[in-house]
Amino acid sequence: MTIAEYELRMEAYNLQRVEQQYDAATLAWMSRNAQAFDKDGNAVFKDFNEFFDRQDAIDQVRSSFEPNYQPETKNKKKRANKQDIMLKRIKEYQKLHPRKGAN
Repeated sequence: MTIAEYELRMEAYNLQRVEQQYDAATLAWMSRNAQAFDKDGNAVFKDFNEFFDRQDAIDQVRSSFEPNYQPETKNKKKRANKQDIMLKRIKEYQKLHPRKGAN
């Protein structure tokens, strides 16, 4: 077995491990413990990707084996950040200026 074959097999093995972690995280997400709520009764994790970011794990594995690999999560995080900021601003505005007649 050559070094290149070994590295390819190791990358494949690590990607299989990511899939196993994803399966375990999915199972944990489905069975969500009672402790997964904050003091106000809201879920700690609003989105599954907050709990386990599959693409980020894949990017970490691939970037360690492929020197020219460009992670896909960087672009997504920038877009998500802008969306999160806008949502936060909208919620703050709604708190400061509630609609008339709303409960």
